[in-house]
Amino acid sequence: MTDNIIPGYKGIMDLDLNLVHPKFHKIAIEQHRKDIYNYKKEQSLLKPHLRYENTVEKVNKIHEMDNIANKKRQEQRNKEDDIRYATYIQKNNN
Repeated sequence: MTDNIIPGYKGIMDLDLNLVHPKFHKIAIEQHRKDIYNYKKEQSLLKPHLRYENTVEKVNKIHEMDNIANKKRQEQRNKEDDIRYATYIQKNNN
């Protein structure tokens, strides 16, 4: 079913043709491509600090980096907890 999905572009989501009647596929694809063209044109008219890639994409990258850092911190805490529990069990078994 993935062959019926036309990729989007940055702020424009993918076009899923699975729920569109086949006779309207050509029109939907043309409109989708036109929307992408208009989006690119509109973005080029904006000041750089207001463009999608410098606002939304930048925030998404920050969130992704933050999630990676949180995951590393959690893994480190888990390792420390495992060591602490192993030491506790070893002391109590002796």
